[in-house]
Amino acid sequence: MTKNNKQSIKIEKTKLILTLLSFGVMLLFSVLPPVEPITPMGMKVVGVFIGTVLLLSLVDTVWPSLLCIPLFALTGVMTLNEAIIGSLGSWITAFVIMSFILTYALNSTGFTARLTAYFMSRKFVNKSPWIFTVSLISLGMIVGWFLDPVPTVAFFMGFSNKIFKELGYKTTDRYPHMVTMALAFTINIAGGMTPISHPLAILGMGIYQSTVGESISLFTYMLYAVPVGLLIYTAMLLVLRIFFKPDLSKFESFDIKKVLEEVKPMGLKEKITVVTFFTVVLLWVLPGILTIVSPGSPIAAFLNKLGATFPAIVAVVFLALIEVDNEPVLDLKVAFSKGMSWGVIFLVGAAVLLGGAVTKEGVGLNQFIVQNIVPITQSLPTFMTVIVIVGLTSLMTNFTSNVTTITLMTSVGLSIAMGSGGLSPFGIALATTITGALAYMVPASFASIAVLYGEEYSDGNTIFKYGAIVVLITTLVVSLIGYPLSLLLQ
Repeated sequence: MTKNNKQSIKIEKTKLILTLLSFGVMLLFSVLPPVEPITPMGMKVVGVFIGTVLLLSLVDTVWPSLLCIPLFALTGVMTLNEAIIGSLGSWITAFVIMSFILTYALNSTGFTARLTAYFMSRKFVNKSPWIFTVSLISLGMIVGWFLDPVPTVAFFMGFSNKIFKELGYKTTDRYPHMVTMALAFTINIAGGMTPISHPLAILGMGIYQSTVGESISLFTYMLYAVPVGLLIYTAMLLVLRIFFKPDLSKFESFDIKKVLEEVKPMGLKEKITVVTFFTVVLLWVLPGILTIVSPGSPIAAFLNKLGATFPAIVAVVFLALIEVDNEPVLDLKVAFSKGMSWGVIFLVGAAVLLGGAVTKEGVGLNQFIVQNIVPITQSLPTFMTVIVIVGLTSLMTNFTSNVTTITLMTSVGLSIAMGSGGLSPFGIALATTITGALAYMVPASFASIAVLYGEEYSDGNTIFKYGAIVVLITTLVVSLIGYPLSLLLQ
């Protein structure tokens, strides 16, 4: 006779303390007398905001995303229906879902492996060890422009491991440490450079739109973020080239063809998926291009009216509808089960709600920042204020959630900019968005960095040390070059 195991409710002590602390903050703000010009309702809203940020950063990234919806409704700042629409029902959440599905469709066809094999088999790639290395890392950036960083990092970690084993490198050698680290950093940088399949960029743009009432086109974002990202990437490569000095002698008899998998001819499903994916990308950036080359274009006006989510939804339905040999090009049931990061989706929805709630009329937080924080920033030169905002964003995103960082720092940065008169809200939103998306140092900062730390050919001390250097590079490039560039695009 077997004895039944007695079950009991047990919660990790640290997690329980942090959870109670977060709820305590919410309760405290609900009973504290309001600090003018923050209203009594505003105190409750700020309490829910801070408590939710603490929960998301210290406890969990999923259930607090759901809990904040009814909590904001209880503050009176909005109804429950408005909170649902402002989070799970927002266009940003729908856009992220469609992006995940399209990314899954592209990956499942084998297009990423095909592109890798084609690029790495070019003659120029094997001219020298450094050209090969830079080519491999640059390929990570190219793929990272269009796909989510986490699966992209996982793919390139597997591919680079084959190379290291073929070359005969050990897990303790410096060359694989450098390459794996540079690949993960670069793919993260690429993720901040385009809004294509990258919810963090879309999140920052959405917070700007809900706060300021104006939109940033995907093309405008790329005009800003691509050159800024390339500068960060170039500076990182220079640092590695000058200071890392790995052993490259093992490349003398290396043949890349030994690690490239045999690529079969492109099938009809892959052709349809690739054409559909990049047609959607074209429709995303076309309005911004037409606005520049043909101001007042009716086509641009029509596409802007449709929005970025419309072509993505149509593309997903098209891929699910079209069949090849009686099988859909895209099986949506499989995509929803295997291609979706639901935790990220709920997190993005909550972040949009957080950013919108604290800036609502009647809360008083914007006026509080204008009265108490803006005077401090006005005593500083503009470039120093930008460096402080970007620097804080960069530090925060490397130790907490990217979504939390972009939500908090974009909201605060916009309040400072709108109250100062000297700072551009447009420029600050772009700066906090791209910086908040770029994490390098610790596993908790971003899932792709956690993947990097788990790789057999990586080294934690190296990642942390060079990650700190790239944090500094990011702060300086975004502040001193990116912000002035944004003023030209406004």
